Amino acid sequence: MGPAPVVSISSNAAPRSPFGFVGRAGRAARALTTAASALTLAVGALTLAPAPTHAADPITTQEYVSYYGFDAAHEKGYTGKGITIALFDGPVDTSAPELAGANIVDKSRCTVNDSPDGVRHATDMATLLVSRYTGVAPDATLYTYQISSEDSQPGGTCVRGADSTDSIDKLINQAVDDGAQIISISLSNSEHGSEIKWAIARAISKGVIIVASSGNGAKDENISHLGRWSGVVGVTAINTDGTFASYSSWGNGVVTAAVGGPVNTLDANTNQPVTVQGTSYATPLVAGMLALARQKWPDATPNQILQSLVHSGLNPNHEWNQYTGYGAIDGGGLVIDDPSQYPDENPLLNKPGGSEPTADEVADYADGIVSPSANEGIPDSYVYRGIDDKVVLYQADLKTPLHLGTSPRYHRK
Repeated sequence: MGPAPVVSISSNAAPRSPFGFVGRAGRAARALTTAASALTLAVGALTLAPAPTHAADPITTQEYVSYYGFDAAHEKGYTGKGITIALFDGPVDTSAPELAGANIVDKSRCTVNDSPDGVRHATDMATLLVSRYTGVAPDATLYTYQISSEDSQPGGTCVRGADSTDSIDKLINQAVDDGAQIISISLSNSEHGSEIKWAIARAISKGVIIVASSGNGAKDENISHLGRWSGVVGVTAINTDGTFASYSSWGNGVVTAAVGGPVNTLDANTNQPVTVQGTSYATPLVAGMLALARQKWPDATPNQILQSLVHSGLNPNHEWNQYTGYGAIDGGGLVIDDPSQYPDENPLLNKPGGSEPTADEVADYADGIVSPSANEGIPDSYVYRGIDDKVVLYQADLKTPLHLGTSPRYHRK
């Protein structure tokens, strides 16, 4: 595969920020370029040079902290307090020194016997989100959900196949039931059925924002990542000099970009310090910054928060492209601009090239008129409120409750 086309992106103004990162992010916005190579990486990370730390000590410094000015944000009270984030990944090692004092609750539906690399990846994701040292939203509550991956080994209790206990759709529905407000997922996904579509429709209708990585294959990987679905915040990676990361994949589902590394961590097998990078690491940064925005603007709807994300993207005039979406995320813009100025409409329901669920499908789901007898993947908690005779006919075969004729759509003026 030859190199991807180079797209130069410039900005007319530096982002506004109380975080103190105007200089770095301003340069990033002005210098932002897109260039991808044929390098193919796993969805987790790329191991680079050793980082200066000791295995027994907590990792207390990260370049992304200074890049975005998170210390200044935390001093101003933007810490994610009162916000609940769900993380879908491998088992998190909560004994890691970086996670001391973090509010983490395991909500897994089952257990995964993961490899050391899988556990390290999950622990890194949790660290970026809620570490007291280097987390974006250290006062947020983190719900963790174990999910199988290529690193998983036999021995866990999760069941795969038709009766899977840890499929993406079931975890989304579980996280919604548990009260999560933001879901962070740094995994590839091969599931494309209606189960995911209706789980995402439910999340959208309940105001839960899903943030997902775009992959590290240095190519268009839209078809294999959750960003392909409507409403999902697809995330690509930039470097700390503002250039598009050569390993980052892209596609029509991309909404924004964030720094993908270098991130200081430990080698999973030797426990020696290393640095890593990937869209995996950019994703929790975006999820964390959205948590800060939700904390700052508690009266704004999730749709308005997403509108603010789109309208503050660092591309010129916030114009969309398949590499950085509407532009690299401006965390300062998210907390400065009052989202109530934007319409209460989800801006991600019709992604370039078309995406599902459609706006009509989300509205139908929210109003309870999607037929559970004609659509696979409708969760058991769904309440049908329509008047379709076929639903009544198949009522004995359905697990979902029926409240016929009670849809709010029938009573709106």
